[in-house]
Amino acid sequence: MKKNNGFLFSLPVILLVLIFFVYPLFDVFRISFMEWTVIGTKKYIGFSNYLKTFQEFEFWQSLSNTLIYTIMVTPLIFIPALLAAILLKSNNTRNSILRTIFFIPCTISLVASSYIWNWLLNDSYGIFNYFFIKMGFVSEGINWFSSTWSARVIICISVAWKTFGFSMIFILAGLSSISPDIYEAAEIDGCNKKRAFFSITLPLVKPTLMLALILSIAGSFKGFDQFLIMTGGGPMRTTQPIIMYINKVAFNAYDMGRSAAISVLFLLILLFVSYQQIRLGGYYDDD
Repeated sequence: MKKNNGFLFSLPVILLVLIFFVYPLFDVFRISFMEWTVIGTKKYIGFSNYLKTFQEFEFWQSLSNTLIYTIMVTPLIFIPALLAAILLKSNNTRNSILRTIFFIPCTISLVASSYIWNWLLNDSYGIFNYFFIKMGFVSEGINWFSSTWSARVIICISVAWKTFGFSMIFILAGLSSISPDIYEAAEIDGCNKKRAFFSITLPLVKPTLMLALILSIAGSFKGFDQFLIMTGGGPMRTTQPIIMYINKVAFNAYDMGRSAAISVLFLLILLFVSYQQIRLGGYYDDD
């Protein structure tokens, strides 16, 4: 009986994973081969949903929007997080306060954060426009979301502000795992701080960096809330990510089959990107 205790304790979690993850995952694959508009009956149509998706301009536009957003926001999150983790590595009161300040935005939901930035940047009563007008930089409020690239940049800045603290803490944990004895031995051998960073710190913290990067990129690919609230996908669908497109096909067009097909394609893209990151990170080296 004691041998089965571990399995019995883990059984509730296993059941939850099977019910809320494994079964829905397989069901999405099944529905992707169906024609189903929620109300009617399901009809098997083979790969028609996939073929239709490949021929849809909006799919490629949404996918490119997602890729552009990911390429833009990932450095804005990752580079400041790495620099902050290195600068705040030492355990003292000042660094503890700064870590807390940088992490506070992570405790805010993405929905709340998006509404805050909408309020700050509002062209009628936003604080940024108020100060720009008072200081004489502009004569009237700027509509920050009226052009494609300004909307993309603002969304990236708002997401980076909200999430970089999480990556910072993640990287800090990796840096803290490096024994000080290694640095002391290197210093005795005449190694300067720059050489120690590139020859000791980066190689030893590489697995943590890669994991943080994978999580950051995967999270960027799944962006939805900030786009829905801040731009609604505009102007002209140029900030509509793939998740918003999936939601639109499913709950506006009620085409559950094609929505499932797009979800499967998106899953395959995410798996491919994650695999390439792991491979480039050196996890599959022969040695």
